[in-house]
Amino acid sequence: MRKKFLLIAIVALVLTCALTVLCACESYKASAVKPVGDKNAVVESNGGLVVKQGGYLYFVNGYSGYLSENGKDNWFGHVTKGAIVRVSYHADGSLGNDYVVVVPKSVMADSENVGFSIFGNYIYYVSPSAEEDRSGSVQTDTLQFMRTRLDGTGTQVILNWDGTSVKYKYTPSSLVYFDSANSKLYSKSLSVKKFKKNDKGTCIADKVTSVYFPPCDSYDPASKEKNVNEYVLYTKSSEDAYEYGNTLYIAHSSGKDEKVLIGADSYESGKYSVSVLSSSVSGDKLAIYYTKTRYVGTSSSGTVVGTFAYEFQDKNFAFGEAAEVKLSSESLSNLYPISYGEGIVSAGSGKAVVYYTDGTAPLTFGDLTLNTLITVQNGIFYYVNGDNYLCYYAMDNSANAHFALNAEDKVMTSFTGAEYFDGYLYFIVDDDYDYTHRLSLAGVSVYDDSSFDYARIGIVTSADQAKMDKEAEEDSDND
Repeated sequence: MRKKFLLIAIVALVLTCALTVLCACESYKASAVKPVGDKNAVVESNGGLVVKQGGYLYFVNGYSGYLSENGKDNWFGHVTKGAIVRVSYHADGSLGNDYVVVVPKSVMADSENVGFSIFGNYIYYVSPSAEEDRSGSVQTDTLQFMRTRLDGTGTQVILNWDGTSVKYKYTPSSLVYFDSANSKLYSKSLSVKKFKKNDKGTCIADKVTSVYFPPCDSYDPASKEKNVNEYVLYTKSSEDAYEYGNTLYIAHSSGKDEKVLIGADSYESGKYSVSVLSSSVSGDKLAIYYTKTRYVGTSSSGTVVGTFAYEFQDKNFAFGEAAEVKLSSESLSNLYPISYGEGIVSAGSGKAVVYYTDGTAPLTFGDLTLNTLITVQNGIFYYVNGDNYLCYYAMDNSANAHFALNAEDKVMTSFTGAEYFDGYLYFIVDDDYDYTHRLSLAGVSVYDDSSFDYARIGIVTSADQAKMDKEAEEDSDND
């Protein structure tokens, strides 16, 4: 009897050890952050480096570059740099000192869209997987779509994606993304309580040749209507073997309300294909900016006829050729809409040009290279040049271009890039530490070359703080 009991005890011990090994994986358990943000508040600036909801600003706390052979570097709860941090946001734009990590997980990917969004009670983001395969290698080539409640609890994996580069968009109702390898557009509902992470969702369109996602940057939970910025655009080639034009569709991110925007019968002047380059939204009005290529007869050699703009007046999305505005006879690139009424900036071809939809002649800046335009505020371009310096330049050509930061500071462009919100520019300084900073545009003068008032925001890791303190001490000794 004693031998039998001893054998049972040994088996139990072995099972306990085995379970311990098997359970040595990432856990999403977390204590609730207090106070909790207001899930009923309006959300602004979704989809990038910073998001405001109610009395709080949420932001990506720098760039971690954590990708390594150690999956624990990105385990939930182990991350500070690269995590999503929250701080009080006051009416005058100033920040509190109550920084707290809400999502202790690195927010990063190789996708065009690497920021995060907030809808109601959840923060939605992407992060490379920290899980290991059977050989023990970290699956950093798997992208995980995730969400976490405003209080830091309830983290879930929405979808596992095989790869780190994919076009996608979060909306209040859905995650919509493009499987380019299979030419399929998918929608996965966000209203369920539990996700199957290997379930792709619903295919809302196949044989898709291109997609364009208008930014879903604002959200009012009190509104019961579908917002224009919740829709997605995509094209399909003609199914006629001798027809080389395409059809531009629009659909709600849930997969409903699919409609042809511009098709084979939209023009009396011929057959065309369109390629959407950019968009802007004003209320229920969606404006798109696109190139048109004309095809004659059965020839597959099309001719680009120019870049155009069209503003749909409501969510019926009715298109009329007569209301189409030709911006240029060229195929433009790097388009940044100010608004449909104020014009759109083309930053390609080594020059900057502002095109207008009211017939006003284009405004050309022949010697101005806007590598990445961030915003146009009060008649001033704010942009990152080809050397990754943050600069500003007057639209009236009344002053020279100036650097906005200290001479040694550059903006990181391999991650989310810089963005504008409520009087401030937010960006990650590309240095030895890679933390998020913000710069006030108040009192900017284009007539002097003085440095701006910018500072690091967020939480510094203890290891980085020790390095900073050591550097400061060495600098003091050298003075």
